[in-house]
Amino acid sequence: MDWEMSLKPITVKLSLIERLMGFCTVVVAYIAVRCLPFETISKILGGLKHLCQREIGVEEADIAWSAVRQSSFFFLGRAACLELSLAFVLFALSKRLSATLCVGVATEPFRSHSWVELGGKPFREADYIERDFRKLLAV
Repeated sequence: MDWEMSLKPITVKLSLIERLMGFCTVVVAYIAVRCLPFETISKILGGLKHLCQREIGVEEADIAWSAVRQSSFFFLGRAACLELSLAFVLFALSKRLSATLCVGVATEPFRSHSWVELGGKPFREADYIERDFRKLLAV
C-alpha cells in the first residue's frame, strides 16, 4: 500500500450505530491509554481476542476504519495513532472479530508508531511502515 492509498478517503456509508460505536471506541481508547498501563491493555485485548470468531475482513475493516477516523474529528482530545489503532481493535472486538494492534519504532530520526495489521500486513498504512519500523509489540 502506498501513501496515496493510505491517505485516500474511502466512501463507506455508515449507519448511526456504526458512527456511535466509532465514537465510543475512540473515547474508551483515549481513556484506556491515559489511565491503564499498556501491559493491562494488552492483557484485556488478549482475553477478548479469545472470544472472537475470526479475523475482521477488509470490507468490515473499512467500516471500522471509517467509523473510528470520522469519530476522531469530533473528539476534542489528542487522538493519534495509538488511540485510533486501539479504537479500531475495540470496534472489531465489539463485533467478535479480531485485528492485531502493533506498536513499533524507527530510528534516524527516532519515531514511534502504532498501527493495525490484518493477515500480518499493515491496514491502511503507507509502504514505509513495514520497511522503516521495527515491531516491538503485537497484540
